[in-house]
Amino acid sequence: MTEKRIGRKSESHSRGIVCAKGALAAGRWEQCLLLLVALLLPLASCQRKVEHDGKQPLVQLDNHYLYYEDVVKELPFGISKADSIRLIGEYCRKWLEEQILYEKAELNVRGDERIERMVADYRRKLILNDYEQRLLQQKMKDDLSEEDLQRYYAENKQLFMLEEPVIKGVFIKAPLNSPGLKDLKRWYKDKSESSLEQLEKYAFRNAVIYEYFYDHWVPVSELEGKLIINLAELGEDFDKHRNIEAEDGEYCYLLHIEEYIVKGEEKPYDMAKPEIIDLLANTRRVDFMRKVKDDLYNQSMEMGRIKYYDDETKILGDTVRSADDASDSGAR
Repeated sequence: MTEKRIGRKSESHSRGIVCAKGALAAGRWEQCLLLLVALLLPLASCQRKVEHDGKQPLVQLDNHYLYYEDVVKELPFGISKADSIRLIGEYCRKWLEEQILYEKAELNVRGDERIERMVADYRRKLILNDYEQRLLQQKMKDDLSEEDLQRYYAENKQLFMLEEPVIKGVFIKAPLNSPGLKDLKRWYKDKSESSLEQLEKYAFRNAVIYEYFYDHWVPVSELEGKLIINLAELGEDFDKHRNIEAEDGEYCYLLHIEEYIVKGEEKPYDMAKPEIIDLLANTRRVDFMRKVKDDLYNQSMEMGRIKYYDDETKILGDTVRSADDASDSGAR
């Protein structure tokens, strides 16, 4: 089939060159140039190589790609291989339908001011929310001591249970044609400083993915899209699977598990810490953000950036704010 298609392309290309020569002979320069461009553009696009950065494409729509590594993140952890295949197929079909429908919709609503306003409003809300979260995180870091956080963790460990296994170790993905794979398979299992140094040098030169996480816990699901092995099918007896090696004909996958905690056990403090900060911060959130907004408002008034065209509007706004403050105080 491929040879026939190539043959037809070559034949049509030859016919085009003959026509171009005829156009030249007749002095039709513009027609010749247009014809040559029309012939060469498809050939150039066929020869263009797409770099996937080590990712595995599942389906392509024009110049858009859906990758296995992105899809697998959306799959429930611990499902069977058969269910994974079925869900991936459904995801691909849904992705294609949405992409095609979006293209059609964009053609019909392009330039719609209502859509542009909605997008701008949504973007503004996202930015405000993200900024508020950053302010709160910084505020809580300043207000909450490490001692406060650890005390809360020790007294409420039952609130922080693992929903999936977490591990410490190292993961590397390298092409099978990389030099020194035998050495690589020795280094990744060894935690010694010399082996880790060799591993990092090797990864810098050859690896597609290199992740060092001896110093922090990683949920198993974060590795699902990077390995060709379903870790859930190995069970939770990681003592039997400290070193996992796999190949897919193009890449070599190596995972060393140094430590692990199984599902249902208490979360390590470092993983629970962000949740603890959120819990303790929640009671202070409203007061803090009200103060931030009031300070910014007052600064803008002093700088002359705000101008009310109706004094009554300003009075009403201040009255509503005072009523809100009283209501919040009564609720607490």
